[in-house]
Amino acid sequence: MPRPRFARLELQRRRQILERAAEEFASHGYQHASLNHIIEALGLNKGVFYYYFDGKADLFAAVMRMAWETTVPADAMDVGRLSAETFWPSLQRLLQENHRQMRERPWFAGILRMLLDAPHAAGLDAVIADQLSQAHLWVKGLLRRGQEVGAVRTDLPEDLLLEVLTGADQAADRWLLANWDRLTPEERQEAGLRTIDLWRRIANPPPASDAPEAKPS
Repeated sequence: MPRPRFARLELQRRRQILERAAEEFASHGYQHASLNHIIEALGLNKGVFYYYFDGKADLFAAVMRMAWETTVPADAMDVGRLSAETFWPSLQRLLQENHRQMRERPWFAGILRMLLDAPHAAGLDAVIADQLSQAHLWVKGLLRRGQEVGAVRTDLPEDLLLEVLTGADQAADRWLLANWDRLTPEERQEAGLRTIDLWRRIANPPPASDAPEAKPS
């Protein structure tokens, strides 16, 4: 991750550096992204760049963290305050906010594609694994809160439910990101809403009449 001195830069300047890097990575992929292009576009020199980052993988890690913070902003949804009534509508609003970010920041969709289909390069395995681990923990916490308030089923092992929902989500994300540029805004919104509906149908507690019958003792 960036050296501590990077955090001491003004927020706007940090964002500018990371967004320019994100544009380069999203346009050319990790392997072909040019540090020189990024450095020149920002009006820096290599000495200044290496004052803040150890190298390309370090910069990419910072971009990935920014993308995750854009996907789930710290102030976007307090999972611990969700109720049965607000659980699914809150997820829908978060999805709509993600779509807005992708419209306004063209690099965002490209970086998310790279997270789902991670490039293979030295120094990146740990970066990708760490980001996916954070996402996994966030979804696990979300599901546990849903179970606490009665919005998510409890009749399946937690790890199985998590794997099923994560698989469905990643498949939907891959399709949407692969087709993002050809879809109209209305089609993107509809696809997103269908994804949330799919999650809801999988995760909703089954009706009592559908519960497995108890075996006679």
